[in-house]
Amino acid sequence: MKWDERRIQVLEELRARGVNPYPQKYPITHTVVQLRQIGNQRQDKPKDPFLTGVRTAGRVANLRRHGKASFVDIFDDGEKLQLYLRVNELGDKYEYFFKVVDRGDIIGIQGDLFFTAKGELTLLVKDFAMLAKSLIEPPDWSTMSPEFRYSHRYVDFLYNDNARRFMETRFKIIREIRNILGEEGFIEVETPILQPVYGGALARPFKSHVNYLNEDWYLRISLELYLKRFIVGGFNKVFEIGKVFRNEDIDVTHNPEFTLMELYWAYADYNDIMDLTERLFKQLADRVLHSTKIPYKVGEKTVEINLESFRRVSMYDSLSEALGKNVEEMTDDQLKELMQRNGLVPRGSLYIRGLMIEKLFDKLVTPSLVQPTFVTDYPIETTPLCKPHRNKPGLVERFELYIAGVEFANAYTELNDPILQDKLFREEQDMMKRGDQEAHPYDKDFINALSYGMPPTGGLGIGIDRLVMLFTNNQSIKEVIPFPMVSSKLIEE
Repeated sequence: MKWDERRIQVLEELRARGVNPYPQKYPITHTVVQLRQIGNQRQDKPKDPFLTGVRTAGRVANLRRHGKASFVDIFDDGEKLQLYLRVNELGDKYEYFFKVVDRGDIIGIQGDLFFTAKGELTLLVKDFAMLAKSLIEPPDWSTMSPEFRYSHRYVDFLYNDNARRFMETRFKIIREIRNILGEEGFIEVETPILQPVYGGALARPFKSHVNYLNEDWYLRISLELYLKRFIVGGFNKVFEIGKVFRNEDIDVTHNPEFTLMELYWAYADYNDIMDLTERLFKQLADRVLHSTKIPYKVGEKTVEINLESFRRVSMYDSLSEALGKNVEEMTDDQLKELMQRNGLVPRGSLYIRGLMIEKLFDKLVTPSLVQPTFVTDYPIETTPLCKPHRNKPGLVERFELYIAGVEFANAYTELNDPILQDKLFREEQDMMKRGDQEAHPYDKDFINALSYGMPPTGGLGIGIDRLVMLFTNNQSIKEVIPFPMVSSKLIEE
């Protein structure tokens, strides 16, 4: 480990003096945050101490030594406090402080609170204690590379105000989703992370081995199939916020481990879910950001995303508009030619009509969907867990919500016919045998659950990380995930 040699020497000197540089506890009377709140309430800005006997703690940010009187900044929980040190109060401890205390150290302080002549809230230090000696020199956060920040998030959170703010917004969003869904009558449940059959999405899984059972199990790729088991079991409104895992690419909008919210609502369909999704996004923006108008960078421009207005359009209509011709009138050969012209390869390299339409839509339409848009009614081949459309043969009752050209939500009128579900699962198995690594596996127990009877149900999935990207005006998912996946080599550096 590459520790700072001078700091190691200080550590040894402290221990030689009988000082524990890592004590078990330090009793405080006020946090830095509480002291700032007290200071903000004082309109008179008294220059004499107005709160005495204060005990607080924080991490040293800056040391500004000036002879026999010096200033030090500490910070804790996102707030900063100025310390004033003088020989008059500290005596020999004044020199000792600057001998043993460095930037990054966590110290405890006793003193009196006052305002300087410039109106800065300050603590006159009467005594101090080392609480945690930092053995690594803190970096200049303004020069930290993205790779360093993502692989050393604890440093990023300490010295990068934006990183801390993004996390605070993230956790507010999650809290308010729970609150809103609770108000809508949903209950939060839990489902297994390790599963004998992965499912609920089209993705490649991470595989593990259960020694006791001597079986290969999988990290879940979705929350769907176990949440539907709750619906079968008589829980009519359920949701879960949890981690899911897909062994796929890492890019600006994808991370192999990400956070998903899924909900299921018995006796509802995708139209009800669409209305709920619209309410959820509006209320989230209002509660977290206090505005339904969100600035967001799209390409080189910053646009205002208006969450007061959601457009609804079918996949076929939007693709036909982009092509300037009715996609339903195009032959499979024409679609294949268009795919090849745009450099597109379908799932499993299989030129199946519905899958080609979906790929062409993703390429030609989604970048233009900047304002909130529900895209409805997908080809049946795209979605083995969705109910067929009640009026349009060959389609399913599904929507996805797009904002700024990115998918934010996916929803179905859920398939509850066990015989049809069995058929679609078997078709997915054929796709898998023909080379589609993302095909949905056959889940015998799920078919068994459906066979007991699942009521008509609407379901919704929302990617939490992308939602945080929108609310914080971030274009990279790594900025909004507390600990994004990076190479272990970067972590070890």
